Amino acid sequence: MNKLLLTAYGFSTPKIINVAQKMIQENKITKACIISTSWPKEKEKHPQMQKIKKDLLSMNIQQVDFLDVEFEDANKLFDYDLIFLNGGYPFYLLHYIKKSGADQILKRINQNGGLIFGLSAGSIISGPSIALMQYLYPEDNQFNDSNLDGLNLTDIHVYPHFKEMLTRDPTIKDKINKYENETGINITRLNNDQALAVNNDTQTFLD
Repeated sequence: MNKLLLTAYGFSTPKIINVAQKMIQENKITKACIISTSWPKEKEKHPQMQKIKKDLLSMNIQQVDFLDVEFEDANKLFDYDLIFLNGGYPFYLLHYIKKSGADQILKRINQNGGLIFGLSAGSIISGPSIALMQYLYPEDNQFNDSNLDGLNLTDIHVYPHFKEMLTRDPTIKDKINKYENETGINITRLNNDQALAVNNDTQTFLD
């Protein structure tokens, strides 16, 4: 079983909300956990974390908790049937997910039919690799990690906030195109109002 919802900006449109609610209802989700590790300082106090918790509670999930795998036992993730990988710093998030053993736990949850939702950094690390992030933003790899393998929950490589990032760096389009040409890897560019739903072998692009 493989059930994912990869977003750039969370539940940002009615279509994304409807798909998320449908996945939650069909899988009878009652307990969700937001991994808060991706914001190193703010953790669960970050406004984005609080917004996602509020959104999940509005979808009639009975219990929504935070878990910081940098400091807390990653085995607690087994207590939940929906895991939300929040946005923030992908290198930081993936480093501690691997260090804590949460990577293997998330793979087991995914294989056993548990839902995993991602937002930005969370969507990036769900794929096979974060090598594109190393290519574009090597300065963000503060741990100098050489193993850039992602969780490999999907074969899709996501680059979020594409249009937004173009306004900050007009060369980003050419940089990603160059990376694709050099590696042969296809990058799925997600704007803030887009997402990708995965249900086993079926992939649905939401825009």
